[in-house]
Amino acid sequence: MKKVLIISYYTPPLGMSGVMRVTKFAKYLPRFDWQPLILTTKPIAYYHYDCELLNDLKDIPIFRSNNLDLARLSYLLKIPRQAIKKSTGKTSMLSNFLFYPDAKSPWIRFALKLGCKIINQQKPDLIFATSPPFSALMVGIKLKQKFNLPLVTDFRDPWPTGFVAPPQIIRNRIIKLRQQIINQSDQVTAVNQQTKEQIDCPSAIVIENGYDPSEFNQEPVKLTGFNIVHTGNIWEIFDNLKLVMQAIAEIPDVRLTLVGNCDKPTLQQIKQYKNVEYLGTCSHQETISIIKGASMLLYLSKPNQAVGIKLYEYFGAHKPILAVCDQCNEAMRLIENHQVGLTVSAQIQEIKPAILSIKNNKLIFSPRGLEKYNRINQTQQLSGVFNRLVI
Repeated sequence: MKKVLIISYYTPPLGMSGVMRVTKFAKYLPRFDWQPLILTTKPIAYYHYDCELLNDLKDIPIFRSNNLDLARLSYLLKIPRQAIKKSTGKTSMLSNFLFYPDAKSPWIRFALKLGCKIINQQKPDLIFATSPPFSALMVGIKLKQKFNLPLVTDFRDPWPTGFVAPPQIIRNRIIKLRQQIINQSDQVTAVNQQTKEQIDCPSAIVIENGYDPSEFNQEPVKLTGFNIVHTGNIWEIFDNLKLVMQAIAEIPDVRLTLVGNCDKPTLQQIKQYKNVEYLGTCSHQETISIIKGASMLLYLSKPNQAVGIKLYEYFGAHKPILAVCDQCNEAMRLIENHQVGLTVSAQIQEIKPAILSIKNNKLIFSPRGLEKYNRINQTQQLSGVFNRLVI
């Protein structure tokens, strides 16, 4: 069996969407004759841990390096998780001024040291580095140069992006560095076509996010009546969510269940609606069970927003989806092309009839072409990329 060194800063027991892609790749690569070796950081301060995800990696060697970035120092200082949530924006702004290429750059030298040790002992055939953070790509490039191994770099977003943009002078340096990384990579993969275009890499291979079919074998959570479920961060899409709640308030026998992060001011507004239930942040497995128990799934997004990982998990549930957005975007096109639901603009007069149409079984729900988002098939595609680089 061939070996691949996977460089990924975000790895279980960290939770949320940032860890899912690499976790599922690592889980299924052995099926295609590739043994993963994961290089990551020692525990960091993070707003959501999901230890159940480690079950996917129970037979995978995980090597955790030392680290002195802010997240690691916060963990060592035992800063409360709630304080981490509150300080995220301010920390991002400060980090964009202090660190290059990103806030995780203090991890690079520690990851390099451990990476050299892993390569000398385990003799991997190839390196796969996934970003963000983009410091992981720097580790991959330096290890490639030292050991002359093929390198695949994976872009889960275009870089530089984020809630707080870096100063223009740093942004220009980062874009130049990004191009250097692309030029030195043996192959680039991107999470979607939009990211491929934004990083300006025509040769990049698109391997989208997806769903793990094994997760949908569990029993669904029993929800009351006709229940619409939305998962994911709530404050990011609250304007559209508010319109949905107002529409649902006019349909007495419909309920809305919310799963995900929510700040206190937003939660206070949600509590004003009697037929809306907020469950907070759940583990990944709990979230899948709730999705399975839904009558309908709600997807909210902003114009030009990248497709969220939750949409692919919605695909795995085979439930009708209602997407609400101010204008057409890639997520809405996917829903329409695969015939898995309805897409409407952010207006109550469109949202309410769409809910009633799905509730009253007037929607022709005939999903097609969803197998391409099966994590097993996507991992097979990635293994094919690896095989072409290793003779």
